[in-house]
Amino acid sequence: MEEKIPETMTFDETSEPREYAPDELDKKIRELFPGESVNKRLTKTGLLSSRALPSFVSDWLISKFSSGNQLDTLALQRFLDNYLPDKSRAEEIKHRLMSDRARVTILADFRVTPNIQSGEEYLEIPILDVTGKEGMVDPIILDKSPELLNGGMWGVGELVYNQPESRKKDGRIVLKEFTPFRPYQANLDYYRKARSRFSSTIEWIDFLLKNMEYDPHSFEDTSQKMRMISRLLPFVQPRVNLIELAPKGTGKSYVFGRLSKYGWLISGGSVSRAQLFYDISKKRRGLITRFDYVALDEIQSIKFGSNPEEVIGALKGYLESGAYNVASYSAQADAGFIILGNIPISESGRPISNNYFDSLPNFMQEGAFLDRFHGFIEGWKLPRIKVGSIGKGYALNSEFFSEVMHGLRSDTTPAAVVDAYLDVPKDADKRDVTAVTRIASGFLKLLYPQVRSVNEIDVNDFETYCFEPALRMRTIIREQLHRLDEEFPEDMPEVVVKKV
Repeated sequence: MEEKIPETMTFDETSEPREYAPDELDKKIRELFPGESVNKRLTKTGLLSSRALPSFVSDWLISKFSSGNQLDTLALQRFLDNYLPDKSRAEEIKHRLMSDRARVTILADFRVTPNIQSGEEYLEIPILDVTGKEGMVDPIILDKSPELLNGGMWGVGELVYNQPESRKKDGRIVLKEFTPFRPYQANLDYYRKARSRFSSTIEWIDFLLKNMEYDPHSFEDTSQKMRMISRLLPFVQPRVNLIELAPKGTGKSYVFGRLSKYGWLISGGSVSRAQLFYDISKKRRGLITRFDYVALDEIQSIKFGSNPEEVIGALKGYLESGAYNVASYSAQADAGFIILGNIPISESGRPISNNYFDSLPNFMQEGAFLDRFHGFIEGWKLPRIKVGSIGKGYALNSEFFSEVMHGLRSDTTPAAVVDAYLDVPKDADKRDVTAVTRIASGFLKLLYPQVRSVNEIDVNDFETYCFEPALRMRTIIREQLHRLDEEFPEDMPEVVVKKV
């Protein structure tokens, strides 16, 4: 007997889940962000948990079909059936397009790839398994939404079937109308004003953790919380290059792969210079130029093609200056580069080897390459993600949160504040100083987005929450470089905070 879906489903916030009651932070988020907050408990409903949807899509759906802690499951199910079909219905939808000549509108991830030989733009719709010559797009749409060419984007698309004119021609599914999925715009002034309503830095850190879909109470101390939010640095700061090594199950793939549409996560497989920088044959820009960050996950299983030295060589130039050259093509970008990998841990919870870089592929164990990474995240000091670690109560809609993080990247004021606060020796290593200032600027954006001058932040807060974490993250890189190659000095330069 088929179980009937109730028209509405109420989630009692007093037992969410099992004795969870909204706290003062939940109430503050609802008060300050009435149109941008969402009850994260509702996003775990079975209707959505079985779908591999980005957080910014599932959060929007919950906002659309809920009121308070009540979810209209019947309306949500109808919307999913009509506009966000399960992949198992792909052939049914293609049949409707071909046989019934129906116009089908869906909310999905759309991508367009130019084909140089044919001069056509090929449409890809992963949810419908449409690839290669099966799909095409109206050129007017690309003029309005060039992001479709830059790795694709989510949106509402209207599809029709273009019948072949002869047997020599192929039938195509055509994207005739497209509306980008942009339910929110980043209102940074609004976000900055809201920051002033938070009573302490710790409360704001908890706010960020909830927006990352974690329960702040699942962390042991502030140090753990700071390590977790350090994963957001590439979201807000251009060209921050990080290495995180951790045991499995600490959530690093989720943060970099699901929270923002402006990032790109590669999990295993082969990575080429063409994919990262520029494809000569297709005349297509690579991932580095199209996203805020590119993260390589499961780094031990990633291959850099048949010539890894070529990729490493291109990366060294880019990580240093933000510029790169492929054949006669030259370009600049500001994407951060992140390496994510596993590391063997002892029973005491520490890495088995004191040489952390031993966990990286051999072709990456080059000092000149690793010196270009700004900071290291000790992932083994983070808690393993459990059921109780998942965010509960209210947080910002992931779409709005990602837009804010993306918008903060262009804010140059924090860098000026950091420069004004730091006293740097004249003989200090340039890469060390760049790393510390860049990471400190990122923490300043994350924790104190409202600060516009040195007079607006307490020097002790700056030192504790911006400078010291940045110095520690770079110090680990410096120490590990020395263990890899003694020609690299072990000690960091004596950079200190001025008592302005």
